[in-house]
Amino acid sequence: MMRPVVYVSRFVPGYRRPVLEALNTALGGCLVVCAGQPPSASFASLSTDAPAGYRQVRLRNYWIARDRMHAQGIGRILRLEPGVVLAEESPRTLTLPLLLSRARRRNSRTLLWGHFSSNNRPFGSAHPMDRYRIALARRADGCVCYTESIAASLAQFVPSERLFAARNTLDIRPLLELHRRLTAEGRPAIRKRLGLKAEGPVLAYLGRLIPEKKLDTLLDIYGELRRHQPASLVIIGDGPERAAIEAHISGRRGSDVILTGSLTNPRDSAPWLMAADVLVCPGYLGLAINHAFALGLPVVTQSSPNPDIRYHSPEIAYLKPGENGMTAPFGDVPALARAVQTVLADQPRFAANALAYARENLQLETMLEGLLNAIAFAES
Repeated sequence: MMRPVVYVSRFVPGYRRPVLEALNTALGGCLVVCAGQPPSASFASLSTDAPAGYRQVRLRNYWIARDRMHAQGIGRILRLEPGVVLAEESPRTLTLPLLLSRARRRNSRTLLWGHFSSNNRPFGSAHPMDRYRIALARRADGCVCYTESIAASLAQFVPSERLFAARNTLDIRPLLELHRRLTAEGRPAIRKRLGLKAEGPVLAYLGRLIPEKKLDTLLDIYGELRRHQPASLVIIGDGPERAAIEAHISGRRGSDVILTGSLTNPRDSAPWLMAADVLVCPGYLGLAINHAFALGLPVVTQSSPNPDIRYHSPEIAYLKPGENGMTAPFGDVPALARAVQTVLADQPRFAANALAYARENLQLETMLEGLLNAIAFAES
């Protein structure tokens, strides 16, 4: 009987389930997912208790210093006698080195899957956390990177034959279908249904309402745009910054800003995004890019404050300035507003390019292929 492939994570966000279910099917039902509960309500909104199409083992999570550090019991994982351990590459998980060493003692192959780097420091910097991540990458039998550019950077430290790219994405098939249906309805009709003004562009934001997302800059960009034309802003998400946003809105007469709250079901968020002309996210970006592109929505953000750091999550590699979105210098609100205007002036072309990029590059099958290649390498 084939030994199981065990995926180990702190917790499993709802958006990760489709690829795990596809992976389980491709492995003939041999995948076991070992994970615990998220640390807080902010992360709990990403999770779901709906039945999964794979075997699950619930681990006990120990969150330390709120959610800054993490540990989990590994005994239940090793009792599964895995052939391959595919572990989330989380530097916050204190028990990860122990899991790798004990798995190898039991003749299990080991793979790490993740970023392998910080958004806020150069790749492989001398910072203790970065040195630790590289050391773990070297200890594993293979590394599964979120993008090809991450794999290329990691090749400075790990032999290239042990590196694999599984382009990080969502299951965009439901989003593509929603795009088809909502396109048939038409943007004017969607705006009318949602109570949005017919005139002027609509900006959208999608993500948690946290300081790292630079929502103050978002509101400044919106204010700069409104100096020249009527415009609306739709903010989709929730978090600790909501009260500050509400206070900002209440102090400005005539501000057309709508806070929808958290909309975890794409059927609820898609009409708002399809009603918009551009997604504007000044803070660090991740899978919101995939979400927007699959609905034909171009993206505007700011570039890194330091050319030696990435600032955004690896998915920023999907944004091609001048094609499916725009970037502007960090902290330069007028330049960011001009970037938004550039997209608005040629919105149909930017939108078509965003949708085409998603269809050609961000399908779940591409991500699945990278994972399967890494597992086959480990098993061999």
